[in-house]
Amino acid sequence: MSDAIPAPVFLRQRAFYGLFTLGIAALLSSCDREKSDVSETVPIQAEKAVFSDWPLFRGDPQMQGVSAERITPPLQMAWSFEPKVEEGKRRPPIEAGPVIANGRVFVGSQDGQFYCVDLANGARVWSFKAEGPITAPAAVLGERVFFGDTYGFVYALETGTGKELWRFETEGKIEGGVNTFVPESGPARVFVGSHDYFLYALNADTGEVLWKHETGNYVVATPSMILLDGGPALAFGGCDGLLHVISADGKGENREIEIGAYIANTSAVRDGICYIAHNGGEVVAIEIASGETVWKTKTGIEYTASPAVDEKTLYVAGPDKRLVAYDRVDGSEKWAFLATRALASSPLVSGEIIWQGGMDGRLYAVNRTDGTEAWNFELGTQIKASPAASRGTLVVCGEDGVVYGFKR
Repeated sequence: MSDAIPAPVFLRQRAFYGLFTLGIAALLSSCDREKSDVSETVPIQAEKAVFSDWPLFRGDPQMQGVSAERITPPLQMAWSFEPKVEEGKRRPPIEAGPVIANGRVFVGSQDGQFYCVDLANGARVWSFKAEGPITAPAAVLGERVFFGDTYGFVYALETGTGKELWRFETEGKIEGGVNTFVPESGPARVFVGSHDYFLYALNADTGEVLWKHETGNYVVATPSMILLDGGPALAFGGCDGLLHVISADGKGENREIEIGAYIANTSAVRDGICYIAHNGGEVVAIEIASGETVWKTKTGIEYTASPAVDEKTLYVAGPDKRLVAYDRVDGSEKWAFLATRALASSPLVSGEIIWQGGMDGRLYAVNRTDGTEAWNFELGTQIKASPAASRGTLVVCGEDGVVYGFKR
């Protein structure tokens, strides 16, 4: 029996980089807590529609949160995937952002179930039971999907069948996502951080540790990829209050840039600049090559949602109910959109729209140019997980443990 439930149209609707491949990531947690293949064609919505995958948390290895597709409102709920739950029990929430590749959605739940769902209709393809709860997004690389759980295990599964290929055990919780790297020579690599203070580089084929880097506290961020003069590198914030810059091969020079506060989310990288919204109440732009601060804005907000960045603008969502657009060159505020409750989900940029989930149970479409509300849909459940977009479909997960698919 299918777990997919078609939704009524009227349901509560209110009108590298060549070297870098897929990856995932990031988290909605606080540093100071322990805590049948589908390839159907989506109806074309525009004359020259662009379709792309979303194989990692923020869509690309630099964690920018920008889709190549133009998904515009109004949308309709096309399907919902409701995992089975025992009678009388509450369905566990989904806080891990979904990832999408080759017409399939991959997402884990807090009961340790990891699901593969058909993007076209929301039907369950397969499921896998992990050792512990899953709160971080997965990453797809080729025919494999990678993810971690809060018991400290990292898993590699076949995307087609859900068969386990390998698992690796760290010494702490995994609350951040995975990024991946395919070098010109040598094995593909999987990067993931743990509460045991280490960032690991694992062989994507075998799970073998290629190298590991120790920090001064939990690593709950998904590392972002960047190309420096010395070659490909990783940039990620830590609960030790530092921005770590590490060579992707584990051999180059490693650097630490003082931030001075917990970084409990994933940073976005564009044109050599790392954009950080941290727990110390600041939004910061840092030039990675020099380590110098380009600009800094004090907000007093403790951020958990990860920022998005496009050609000209940085978008930051916060628990103060605001989605704010900053000029990414000088940090000046362009506009601010105000929701009715806190924003814990990370924004997704698609064409002229910013898609934003809210703790008020609404999915918002915000105009990219001026921050006005273009549309919203009352989902009826809090949204902490960050959305994903692929093949004309916007995928959103709720605290009710349901995965929703929206289309035009």
